[in-house]
Parts: sequence; structure tokens; C-alpha cells
Amino acid sequence: MELLTTTRTFLKSVTPLVVGGVLLLYGISFLTKDAEKILPLLGYTLFLFSIPLWIEIIVSIYQGKFGVDLIAGLALIASFLFGQYVAGAVVLLMLSGGEFLEVYAATRARKALSSLLSLLPTTANIKTKEGIKKIESKDVVMGTVIVVRAGEVIPVDGVVEKGESTVDESILTGESVPVLKSSGSAIFAGTTNGDGPLEIKVTKPLSESRLEGSIAIVRKAEEDKAPFVRMADTYSVYFTLGTLVVASLAWIISQDEIRLLAVLVVATPCPLILATPIAFLSGISAASRRGVIVKNGGALEAMAKVDTFVFDKTGTITLGVPKVHSVKTYSVVRESSILEIAASLDQLSVHTFAHALASYAQSKPAMKLSYPESFRESFGDGVEGVLNNVKYIFGKFSFLQKKGVVISDEVQQTHLKNKAEGIIPVYLSDGVIVLGVVYFKDEVRADAGGLFAQLQAIKKTTMLLTGDKEAVAKQVVATLAINSYKAECTPEDKLNEIEILQKNMHVVAMIGDGVNDAPALAKANVGIALGSHGATAASDTADMVIISGAISRVYDAFIIARHSVSVARQGILIGIGLSSVCMIIASFGGLSPIKGALIQEGIDIAVILYALRASVVPGLTKI
Repeated sequence: MELLTTTRTFLKSVTPLVVGGVLLLYGISFLTKDAEKILPLLGYTLFLFSIPLWIEIIVSIYQGKFGVDLIAGLALIASFLFGQYVAGAVVLLMLSGGEFLEVYAATRARKALSSLLSLLPTTANIKTKEGIKKIESKDVVMGTVIVVRAGEVIPVDGVVEKGESTVDESILTGESVPVLKSSGSAIFAGTTNGDGPLEIKVTKPLSESRLEGSIAIVRKAEEDKAPFVRMADTYSVYFTLGTLVVASLAWIISQDEIRLLAVLVVATPCPLILATPIAFLSGISAASRRGVIVKNGGALEAMAKVDTFVFDKTGTITLGVPKVHSVKTYSVVRESSILEIAASLDQLSVHTFAHALASYAQSKPAMKLSYPESFRESFGDGVEGVLNNVKYIFGKFSFLQKKGVVISDEVQQTHLKNKAEGIIPVYLSDGVIVLGVVYFKDEVRADAGGLFAQLQAIKKTTMLLTGDKEAVAKQVVATLAINSYKAECTPEDKLNEIEILQKNMHVVAMIGDGVNDAPALAKANVGIALGSHGATAASDTADMVIISGAISRVYDAFIIARHSVSVARQGILIGIGLSSVCMIIASFGGLSPIKGALIQEGIDIAVILYALRASVVPGLTKI
């Protein structure tokens, strides 16, 4: 099957070059009075390169598909049988040229993306008596102990046997907050180890991992996805029947087979075949200039029909990484000093929150950090250190409790309220009382509000599907005026919600960024991935990938798709109208096959120039 696909792609690429070359040779020989010598070569070329087209036509008819290529096939057969090789070659050139553009557009988009398999490391570090040995991830067997260093991606599923660290599981679960893992904790392939080394006992081979399970769901969703129908084919039935009626009448009344051929030649649906790929290629180029990679023209056509936009939260609507949200004092120490002390302590930490705090502190020109003495870090809990002869603790609520810090009722009540709202507090103490707190939060993207306002203005339905808790989801929905939501979703839940929407006759675009979104992206009519964090299962599965990091590009993608489809449809109708006029003239003997072919070339050029309008799109957001 793969060989057949490769062969078809190769033929679609070389056919316009070969046919165009032979036609050029014929044109030169015509000027030198040697055209008769080249005609047999033109005939052989027409015959050989028409065969792949007729194979596809026969297969389509057998499958119950009545495509626009049938007229072209009949015109090529008639051209060959009646010895009108030049007219047939011109038709074949324009037909193969349109197919080449479709292949080119799809190949160009695919080059910007990488494989799903790149998500996982290909090797694992095995713990042995002699030390650490590196082997292929696929060869790791159950019961083996592997070592995963800080910052590395975990290659297989297992249970922590030794060590303690926070692990980013957002790519699988959608939860934005890193999870503390210690002895006995379950751990999954594809997640990222945070701040400390872990020794993990493997419980499943890679082929049975949770990640592979998600990939299997993706494949199933792609198989179940509704087949796509080309825009030109929606017009083909009536146009083909009309063409066959006119051609038959012209032949019956005149008893001249050349009139039959002339009608078929001028009716060859090159405008129908060319208008769509050129308009879509122009649209794909316009999208790429806005930071959106569109994998194929079919994605644009489907996008133009979308009425419901479904969003993941973590890494999609939000940035997916914690940011400093605010600072509060519970003592005489000022908020600016709380921030300065906390950032000074955290300078030596490798924790995700420490990086966010350092970035925030560095953005404050007046803030001067000090180097902590006697620094100590308890992975996943907090840090301790001495600044200006005072020992400070900066860490989780439970960490301060373990250290015997007095915690007031006010701090306890506020702590519970913040957790429910998705705000993560990290407390500063002098070892006796709580001095203050630095709040972290996965912030909503700056352009998200504008996007949802734009979608609301054009009467589109919006929905949030997230793995986060109810209170967090509810807050995001209220902030952005999203129509509906569902919290604590698994990948299967998201997939089921997409299927329900489609059963209720909605055309759905799913926007996400992680493995947990991949099944829904595959099942949706249009899958859109946020690819600003690099190649993931989402970017591999999606029909479109936003590489700019701006979620507002979802609106741009819709506007570009709608404009491209509109231009393509107008181009098709212009082509049909002009071809219909020429068909009537040809049926009365007013056009020979060669003249008809040349006029058809003029129609093709007019449609191409019109379709190029799709590259200029009004109504886009400002960059």
C-alpha cells in the first residue's frame, strides 16, 4: 500500500514535467516544419501518462465516488482515438499540474513538523552493579530499575523505588501543577522529571505504556474520522452530466466526432481542479505568514465550516508554566522584601517555580538579590538558607508545618481557598512564623480574551475541556466568557465529548497541546495544536499547528480558511460559466479541439489569477 502511494505521488510530480517537455519539443518542431516527426512521441506520452488517471477514475467509480476527473479522462481517450494528440496533451498538462500543486502543498506543510515518536527518549539508563548502562527504551523489560536525572523525559511506565522529585504530567493529564513523586508513586512515559534524580522500577514495557495507549486512541480516532470530499466533486455530478449531454447531442446531430472531442476538451474541468488547490495553497501561505502551519487544503475547507471551537486549558488557553501571580505579607515585612528574600533563596534551586520567581525578580530593576549561605533544598518541598544572619524557609505549607512554624488561622483559611482557585502558594518563614507568601499561577494567555470575544462576535460556540479541577475550570470559563466546560477530563473523556458534538451535527475544531489532547485532535473535524513548546503528539496529530505561540491565530486560521474557500468556490463557478459558453460554441462547430484546448488554457489562467486572491485576506488580527 505504501509503495502504491509513493508511486502515485511520484507520477503526479513527474507527469507535468514530462508532458510539458514533450509539448515544448512539439512547439519547437512546429516552427522548424518537423512537427509530424514529434506527433508519435506526443501520442505515446498521452497514452502512457493517461493510464494512472484512468486507474484512479475506475477505482473511484468502483468505490461509488463520481469525481470531476471523469470528463478529463473521456477527453484524453477521445483525443488519443481521434488522433488529436496536441489537444489531449494540453489537457493532460493542466490536469497533472493541478494535482502536482496539491502534492506540493501537502509536502511543504509536512516538512515543518516532526514525528510523534520524537516525544520519547530512544534510550533509558539502566541501573546495574557496575553502574549506569544505556540501552534502547524498547528493550527495557519489566522489573528493571532505570535512573532518570533531573530534567529528563521518563522513557517507560513504572513505580518510584528511590528518590523524590516533582514531575510535570501536564502532557498526559492536562494538570498544570507538577506532581510530587516519591517512593511507591506511579510514573508514566512521556512525562518530565523535575528537580531530582529518580530510580524507577519498570512495571510495563514501552509498548504497553500509558503513552502508547494514548497513541492507539489517536490512531483509532483517525480511522473513524469522516472521509473528506473535495470541493470540486460537489459540483462535478451536474457539470459532468451536462457536459455528456451537450457532447452527445453535438455528435448525434452533426455526425462529427471532432465536435464531440471539442466539447469534451473545452469542458475539461481544469478550472474546477485548479481553482481549489491554488486558492488553498495561497491560503496555506497566508496562514504560514501568521505563524500557522496548515498540513493540507482539506484542513482549510473543513475549518471554514466549523461552528464549535473546543479548547484544552493547560498550555493552550494558559501558558502551561507557573508565573508569579502576586505577593502577600502576613507580618511587618513589606511585600517587596518578601519577594526579594524569596527570590534570593530560590536562586540556587532547580525547581520550576524557582525559575519563574527568578525571571519575575529580574524584571524588577530596583530589586537586589543576595547570595544565600548554608543553602539546602528539600526536593519538591522547599528551600532553606541564611541571608544577613537570618535563617529563612521558603516552601510548601506542609514543609513549614514539618519545620514547626506557627501557622495562624488566617493563613490556613486562605491556603484552602487558594488551592480551590488553582493558585499555588509558596510561604516564606523565619522559622518561627509565616512572614508572607508568593502566589504562583498558570496564567491565561494575554491574547485569549480577544480571541473569545472575536469568536463570540461571529456567533461561534466555545467549550473548555480540561484535566484541571472544577473550581479552576469554572474560573477560566467566567474570565473568558466561554459557553460551556467540563473539568477533570481524561483523554477518553475529551474524545467522547467531540463525538457527542459531531453526532449532534456540529463541525468541531479542537485546540490543544499535549498527548492528552491528541485523541480529540485526531477525531475533531479540524485539530489545531499549539506548537510553541516544540514537537509533541498534538502537533503530529493535528491538521494545523500554531507555532507563533499566539492563541489568537485560531481566529486568523478560521478567517483565512473561510476566505480561501470563498475564493476557490468563486473560481470554480467562473470556470464552469466560461467552459459552459465554450461548450455551446464548440457543439455548433465554432471551435476545433486544438483551439478549444488553447481557449481552455486561457480560462485556466484566468481562474489561476483569480484564485491567487486568496493570499490577501481581509479582517485578520494585527500582529
